[in-house]
Amino acid sequence: MAVETNGLSNGANGTHGTNGTNGIDGTVKSAYVYSKQRLWAPRPIRVIIIGCGVTGIGAVKLFKDRFQSQGKPVELVIYEKNPSVGGTWFENRYPGCSCDVPSHTYTYSWEGNPYWSRAYVGSEELLGYFTGRAKAYGVYDFVKLQHRVRSVVWNDTTAQYDVTVDDMAKRVTLTDKAEVVINATGFLNTWKWPDLPGLHSFKGSLLHSAHYDTSASLDGKVVGVIGTGSSGIQIVPQVQPVAKHLYCFYRSPAWISPELAEEIAPQGRDTIYTKEQQEAWANDPDAFLKLRKRATHILNDGFDIIVKGSDIQKEATQKSRELMETRLARKPELIEKLTPKFALGCRRFTPGHGYLDALCENNTTVLTENIKEVTATGIRLTDGTDVALDVLICATGFNTSFCPPFTVVGENGAVLNDKWKVEPTSYMGLAAAGFPNYFMTSGPNSPSAHGTLIGCLETYIHYAFAAVEKLMTENVKKLSPQQAAVDDFQQHKDEIVKDLVWTSGCRSWYKNGAIDGKVWGPWPGFGPHFLEFMLRPRWEDWQITYRSANRFQFLGNGKAARELEEGGDLSWLITQPGAKPT
Repeated sequence: MAVETNGLSNGANGTHGTNGTNGIDGTVKSAYVYSKQRLWAPRPIRVIIIGCGVTGIGAVKLFKDRFQSQGKPVELVIYEKNPSVGGTWFENRYPGCSCDVPSHTYTYSWEGNPYWSRAYVGSEELLGYFTGRAKAYGVYDFVKLQHRVRSVVWNDTTAQYDVTVDDMAKRVTLTDKAEVVINATGFLNTWKWPDLPGLHSFKGSLLHSAHYDTSASLDGKVVGVIGTGSSGIQIVPQVQPVAKHLYCFYRSPAWISPELAEEIAPQGRDTIYTKEQQEAWANDPDAFLKLRKRATHILNDGFDIIVKGSDIQKEATQKSRELMETRLARKPELIEKLTPKFALGCRRFTPGHGYLDALCENNTTVLTENIKEVTATGIRLTDGTDVALDVLICATGFNTSFCPPFTVVGENGAVLNDKWKVEPTSYMGLAAAGFPNYFMTSGPNSPSAHGTLIGCLETYIHYAFAAVEKLMTENVKKLSPQQAAVDDFQQHKDEIVKDLVWTSGCRSWYKNGAIDGKVWGPWPGFGPHFLEFMLRPRWEDWQITYRSANRFQFLGNGKAARELEEGGDLSWLITQPGAKPT
C-alpha cells in the first residue's frame, strides 16, 4: 500500500499531544496531536451514485444494510437521467426485447422471484419487477429522476467531487458535492446511430433498437434491419410475421447458439411457468433456493467453453454449426454466408430463438453486400443495388469505448474521457488511477458477458462501500488505484486473453468494434473467478492519502466503541462457554 500525507500535522479531531521531540537521528520531529475520538470514529461521507438501473436499485438495499441501519453518517443520493428507474429495462422497448439468460439467475442474490412467468422473461415484466424492488427498498427516497449528470470534477482542497447536474424537468443546472462518486450507468448505455452516409436523409420511419418508438407501425410495411447483435437477433423474429417484406442487412456473421441452461428450460424460450409452479416455489423456499442455485451454477460453469481449442469449445461450436445448418436448411445458400469462421463466443453468445427460421421465410431477404449509403427512400449497396424501404431499424448498439457519458476530471486536471479515447485501462473494471474516490460498476474488463451478472454488479457496490467505510473510519482523504497496479492487471489480462476466444478474428464490442483490437470488454476469467477475487479488497494496490500526517491518528483516545457503550460487551471473544479444554 502506498501512503502519502497531505502535510497536516493535526487532524480536525485532536487537541491533546506532545511538543516536538528529537528523533533517534537527532532531527526534530513535528508535534503530533492525537484524536480525542474513539477508535474507528466515523466522519460524515456523502456518496453520489449516477444511474438507477439494476445496480442503483440494489445499491440502496446494500446502503441501508451497511450504513443506514447502523446509524453511520453516510448520505446517499442517486441521479437518474430517465423519468423512471429501471435503466436498460426502462429504455429498451424494441420488439422481442427480453433477458437472454434464465430469469431465475437474473435477480439479486438476497432474493429471488418465484413469480416469473417464463424461463426467459421480456422487458416489460423485467421493468415491472425492478420498479417493484425499487419501491420495496425505498429507492424513491434517494433518487432524483430526470437529473442528468454533466460533469464530476475532483477538488483536492475539499477532497470532494464537484458535480454538475442538469435538472431536465425544470431546465436548470445545479451543483452538488460528494466525497465519493459511483458510476452505475452501465456498460451499454449510450446508444449510437450507425456511421452511414445519408442516414438522416431517409424519409421513412427511422428507428433505433435502444431508442425505439413503440408507436411505429410495421404491419404491411417493407422493413430493413441493420445489425446482427443480440438486439437485432431478437427483433427480426418479431418483425418478419407482420412485415410485407423484411430485408436483413448482414454486416458480419454471428453464431446462433442453443439456449443457455437447457436443463432448467427444456422448451427454451417457450418454457412457461404455470401458476401452480409459481405458487409451489413461493410456498417452498428451500425448493426455490435449490432451483435458483442450480440455475446460477449452470450459468457460472462455463470457463472452458471460452478457451481456444478446448474440447468443450470444439463440441459447442459443432453443436451450434449443426443447429444453424438445420434451421437454414430451407435456404441452404445462406449456410456458408451466415456461419462464422471465428470461434464461438468471440462475440457474445446469442441463442436467437426463431431468428434463423425468420431468415428462411419467403418474405425475408438476407443481404450480405456492404452498405454504401442511405438514401431518402432506402439503402444503396456497394454493388449499386437500391433497396426501397418504409421502415429502417438500426440495431447497431452502443458506444462501447467505456468513456463515461459525462466528463470526469481527476487529480491535476486529468480528464478520464481523454485518457480513455485510445485505450480504456482500469483497475478490475472498478476504478482508474488518478481519479480518487471514483468507482465504476461496469468499467473496462468487468464481467459483463459471462456468469451471473447481477451478482457481479452487487460485488462492485460492496467493494465501493468498503472504500466508503475506509474513508469514513480511518481518516482517509482519498484513495485510487496505483498506476503500477493498473498496468500489471492490463498485462495479465492481455496475456491470458491470447488463449481465449475473444481474440479470434471477429468484430465485437468486446474490442470496441475492432477485429484485432485489445479486449476491453470481458473479465479475464469467468464469474466465480471474479467473485472470489473481489471478496477481499487489496488495499496494497491503492494510493492512499490520509487527512493527517500520521496514518494512525484514527486510533484516537485509546478506547473502542464497546467501551463507551452502556452495557457494552467487553468479553465478545468468549464464544464457547461450555467447551472443554483439549
